[in-house]
Amino acid sequence: MASRRAVLVAAVVVASVVGAPVAHAKPSAADRETARSLMEEGRDLRDKGNMKEALRRFQGADAIMHVPTTGLEVAKTQVALGLLVEARDTVAAIRKTPAKPNDPVQFKEARVSADQLDSSLEGRVPGITIVVKGVAPGDTAAVTVDGVDVPPEVVGLPRRVDPGHHVIVAKTPHGEGKQEVDINEGKQEEVDVTLVATEPPPGSEETAAQTPPPDETPPPPTTSHGPTVLTWAGIGLAGAGVAAGAVTGILSMSKKSSLQSQCSATGNVCPPSADGTYNAAYTFATISTIGFIAAGAGAAVAVVSLLVGHSAPSAPAAQPPASQPPADALRITPFIGLGAAGVRGSF
Repeated sequence: MASRRAVLVAAVVVASVVGAPVAHAKPSAADRETARSLMEEGRDLRDKGNMKEALRRFQGADAIMHVPTTGLEVAKTQVALGLLVEARDTVAAIRKTPAKPNDPVQFKEARVSADQLDSSLEGRVPGITIVVKGVAPGDTAAVTVDGVDVPPEVVGLPRRVDPGHHVIVAKTPHGEGKQEVDINEGKQEEVDVTLVATEPPPGSEETAAQTPPPDETPPPPTTSHGPTVLTWAGIGLAGAGVAAGAVTGILSMSKKSSLQSQCSATGNVCPPSADGTYNAAYTFATISTIGFIAAGAGAAVAVVSLLVGHSAPSAPAAQPPASQPPADALRITPFIGLGAAGVRGSF
């Protein structure tokens, strides 16, 4: 193990002497020392099973040196973590590093190992084909896999992914869908993402259906204290009662006066002939009393109906022109006549 580490560290040192690719600046002495330290730490962490932290060290060393040996360590650790797509991309970067006649043997061996690693991954990298369903005419779905945008031109075509769990999201201006999938090495699967409408397209029937109807709620009723049928009935009853009470009262007093004249002639003892006058006076007095009681009741009804009031719309809607009341409408008319009073009604 120690001899292997020494060989790899030597390769890094030689690379710094020979020179890095033209695209990268020549590492300084501090950079080279940092790269050697990161490589040693990465191997120790990998031996302990801490692949994520080992990958960070190897990537740091490769960012400094950009040589096949550091790139190979990155790719091998990515494979160990299941990052197959990333590992193949790292191998492709190693292949882009131009080989030189005076490259150390470690670089040549790293290139061969990288090619072998890439060949072993050829059939292991899985793929998914995303099919978006429910796209409205004229819309284009924006698709992401694990938060990474997928170009619209390749949606519906096989896409390489790492083994494991993936989240696919598709969105349009009027719909959205989500699907999760677990895929194993070497598998090729079709993933359907069905959009659920979030907003109907303009002009659709659903949009019209969702337009709220105009507010037809009638305004709240208010209380009116104007006269009603009950008020006029009370007034009519009061008037009729007063008229009947007054007329019959006068007639009763007239009969009483006649009775007194008949009875005074016999020492205030009424003869049998005065019985009719007495009965008439008593009857008229009773009717008069009843009339005034009815008048009081009618007046009370009229006053109470005005005080209590009745419900009436605050802003009544426009009504068609008033028509003549039907022939069977209720009519109440008070009347007063000689010796009689009351209320006439027609139905």
